[in-house]
Amino acid sequence: MTDGMKSGDTPLRHAARGSGGGDGPVRHHRATLPVDRSVLWTPIRDPGDPAGPAESGPYELFFARSAIRQINRHSEAEGKESRFGFLLGNLYRCPESGVHYSVIDRVIAKDEPISEDAPDPFLLRAWADSQEEFREHGGALIGWYHTHYLLGLMLSEGDQEMNDRYFGQPWQCSVLIVPDPARPMGAVFRPSAAQDGTEGELASFRELLAVEDIPASGPIPTAVRWKNYTADREVQPEAPDTGEAAGPETPPLVRVQPPIEAGASSVTLVLADNRADRMYPRLPVRRRTIVWLFAVVAVMVGGYLGGLQIFRAGGEPPPPAPTPVERQPQVPAEVQRFVDASANLEEAMLRYDERRQDFDLGRIGCEMLAGGYAAADDAFITMAGSYAGLGAAVNETLDAEYERLVEDMNRLNEHFDASRCPRPE
Repeated sequence: MTDGMKSGDTPLRHAARGSGGGDGPVRHHRATLPVDRSVLWTPIRDPGDPAGPAESGPYELFFARSAIRQINRHSEAEGKESRFGFLLGNLYRCPESGVHYSVIDRVIAKDEPISEDAPDPFLLRAWADSQEEFREHGGALIGWYHTHYLLGLMLSEGDQEMNDRYFGQPWQCSVLIVPDPARPMGAVFRPSAAQDGTEGELASFRELLAVEDIPASGPIPTAVRWKNYTADREVQPEAPDTGEAAGPETPPLVRVQPPIEAGASSVTLVLADNRADRMYPRLPVRRRTIVWLFAVVAVMVGGYLGGLQIFRAGGEPPPPAPTPVERQPQVPAEVQRFVDASANLEEAMLRYDERRQDFDLGRIGCEMLAGGYAAADDAFITMAGSYAGLGAAVNETLDAEYERLVEDMNRLNEHFDASRCPRPE
């Protein structure tokens, strides 16, 4: 795979690190490993298979039972088209054992069918349309799922490319489903296992239930219907009309950074910064000069107006206006303009990325690619102007967002330059 292929897939790869994206250490939550209220599902092997039990991967993988229900409903809908969706969740570290694990608790089901031959544009377009749900959830992209009617549980070449390109983090997974009414089957793959040669093997996972949903005695109701997996406990299919979980399924969300410990668990990972994967150089000197000229002028004007106000008040700054307790503080207009401009730039870069995929595959020419570039470039100029207009409202969060967008636009610029397409007038 070329470097261009790897680094151009920014939206999905950033989503794997949380709704804030970025390239710093991945944020985890602190919660005890919920093994006591889970069912371990392991793929059934042939009797003559000498291999040992299936491994879950460097991160233990949990599916909330409510998420499994959502996957069932979507994959078993009428029609023979291949269906797919995204799996959202959160990352955790057990403070007692040091074990890292991921919990899938939300499914974004997409109605659009997907092509097995070239799934790239379908995934990127669907992800661009899912941003509001992703931001609302606030967690990370843990993986994706899709159905096979003819290929069975075999990963197609397109599936493997998507897994390697977008879902290769240690906490991510890919789920394949065969919704046969007589013998439903499924498979969980861990693309990060490619380094030890087990990427194509079925992986185990845990079904996570609320404490209130586990009976005091007898079999445990389960949402898993796959006939090619076996449970470590006595289970029975749950009633078809089962409603919501009786209690919370997922562990509480308490942020914690994975510490670097000499005696940490063998599954504890120290994730390196991947800034070396960035494909674009810094912003051209001309563009940087314009941006910072805007910023300097804005700061000078803001300082002058602030000093004038203090002088008129007799050297003492005016007291802050009281804010009613029942009202939320209003976002300053200049901050809102920057937020809106940033969102527009994100959308324009996502649309360019869709065209980039089609261009790299030879489906479109320079005219279409240049149109996407022009839209992103205009959106960037608007965003840079709104940032320069922040004045005294600027803070570390807005600074970090601006720097991230600049770096993303740098990557987009390099790809367009490498395409050798003429720049739009």
